[in-house]
Amino acid sequence: MASPSSMARTTARTALADMTMADLMRDRPAVVPVLLRRGLACPGCAMAPFMTLREAAEAYGLELGALLDDLAAADGRLFLSLEIR
Repeated sequence: MASPSSMARTTARTALADMTMADLMRDRPAVVPVLLRRGLACPGCAMAPFMTLREAAEAYGLELGALLDDLAAADGRLFLSLEIR
């Protein structure tokens, strides 16, 4: 059986993947350089308020798990803030 902390992290990753790009960039601006480095044009894009991180990763052909790991490395509070909500 998965540990409670492992389950919370999985839940947080799912919540983050379902967050719109606009909300993500507004709430955690430290992730913007990661998005740009990965080739995502989300900063300034008209679709950012409507597209989730999961959808953006798919649209750009990126592996969601690796992108989440990169975002978490850029902002260590990323998952923590989602786990306690």
